[in-house]
Amino acid sequence: MTRAPSPTRVGVATKYVVSAAGAILAAYLVWGLRSLIVPGFVGGLLAYICRPLVARLERCRIPRGLAVGLLVLLFGVVTLVSLNSVRAAIPSEAGMLELRVRALYALNHRYQALMGLDPSWNRGNGLYRLTHRDLDPLMDRVSEVLAFTPDERAQFVASQERLTNAASARSNRLLDYERANAQALEMRAPRTGRAEPATKTAGGSPSSAPPTSVAKSEPAGLGDVLSTWIIAPLIFLFLVWDTGRVKRGLLTAVPNRLFEPALAILGDVDEALGNYVRGIFLECCALGLTVIVFTAIVGVPLRWAIAIGIFTGASNVVPYMGFAAALLSGLAYALLAENVHPLLPLVTAETFAIWVVVAVALAELLKNVVYEPIVLGGAVKLHPLAVVLGVVGGATLCGPAGMFLAIPTLTIVRVLVASSARHLKAYGLV
Repeated sequence: MTRAPSPTRVGVATKYVVSAAGAILAAYLVWGLRSLIVPGFVGGLLAYICRPLVARLERCRIPRGLAVGLLVLLFGVVTLVSLNSVRAAIPSEAGMLELRVRALYALNHRYQALMGLDPSWNRGNGLYRLTHRDLDPLMDRVSEVLAFTPDERAQFVASQERLTNAASARSNRLLDYERANAQALEMRAPRTGRAEPATKTAGGSPSSAPPTSVAKSEPAGLGDVLSTWIIAPLIFLFLVWDTGRVKRGLLTAVPNRLFEPALAILGDVDEALGNYVRGIFLECCALGLTVIVFTAIVGVPLRWAIAIGIFTGASNVVPYMGFAAALLSGLAYALLAENVHPLLPLVTAETFAIWVVVAVALAELLKNVVYEPIVLGGAVKLHPLAVVLGVVGGATLCGPAGMFLAIPTLTIVRVLVASSARHLKAYGLV
């Protein structure tokens, strides 16, 4: 005679099934709403940064609502100043054409000098013979991107002809650059197998449709971005305004015998994440300011130095990306620079690129020796190999969002596992 399963076993099995179904549903929701993860995380990180400021303002007898309003106003001013600084560095349409001409000319000139190429672009020095199979196709692809279409070339020539006599020397120099670029592309045409290297086809009537469709799709793309990122300020305001209701809500779902360990674990996670977020924010600001000062000293104009510094500070959120961003953007400016006005007398036009590398390396050294130990401290406590694997794995799984979220996620998991083991053992539960 078979014995019926006890109610206890049925209850346990039901709990396991419900828990598994809840985990699957949560994973499905997270995957379906993955576009909101980064905006939500950004709002949460900003709230973590600002909570100590709100608490300090409250201790100065400033109402919480007024303190939050002051922080929002401060963030708005900083954002507007940053956007205006970046926008000032973005060239106009005519300026972008000039930039492409100068970039292609400088690239061809430096490549030809480095490789010892003759005017036919077919014979060079030993370095060219060793590397031309790999570098020539790369140069051809970059040249394709920077070269003008016939319409762009006509627009560029017309814009230069409209300049005043005072700017005629600069205009003539840019036109000479464009002719040299076209000649270089013609020289490389037999090697690349292209019949018209200097004039990328604008496409006539068949290719006139894609720009129209792109122009029509731009407002929709902007609307999608705005509708996605509107959640960031909402989460920021909600978490900054919160006085512990979220934590109390989470703890209500914990059984009584696990209440004290759960409270201690939640406090450890909150402290570790807050220390990391505030530390990385201060480190990014310090690194950005350092790059601005050092690059301005070696001769980068202030508006470009500010743009490079903002880009470097924002990229430093991902480990090892701040140095790469500063180095690439600094060298890109050094490639295009024609006149250098450094504060140091040792810097010349010929050694400008070397001094840019030195400035970026000094900023990175200062970050590793001073900013990271003092500002960030031991908030992360992750092995460098774990950091690299986490960033690469996050980028593989979720793209740029995964790179951005990798280190905070690893920090939370590390603190959660270590704190859970310590407190559960201390309370005799394991």
